[in-house]
Amino acid sequence: TKMAAEWKQGLCGCFSDMGICCCGCCCNPCLTYTTANDLGKSGLLYMLLGCIMPCIPAMLLRQQARERYNIEGDTGMDVATSVFCTACVTCQTAQEIKERGDSSK
Repeated sequence: TKMAAEWKQGLCGCFSDMGICCCGCCCNPCLTYTTANDLGKSGLLYMLLGCIMPCIPAMLLRQQARERYNIEGDTGMDVATSVFCTACVTCQTAQEIKERGDSSK
């Protein structure tokens, strides 16, 4: 079987890409939109959901990135990090997609 990978950036490592960091902190719905599109999901739907309850699309996108890139973790950790550190999760997921070459940016 294939070994599970680690996140390329830690949860609080968003400062390595200031563009993603600023977008995630100042305009989280914009970053949610782009990240969802990069994962082949409806950016508009995720962005609208994020305007109502930001932790939900953060958790869903984190799970999808984990599955796509075979990153170690579980749903419980995804829920906890998304609820308590939504902006960090959104930035981490966007950074992961960018570093793996799947970003539209």
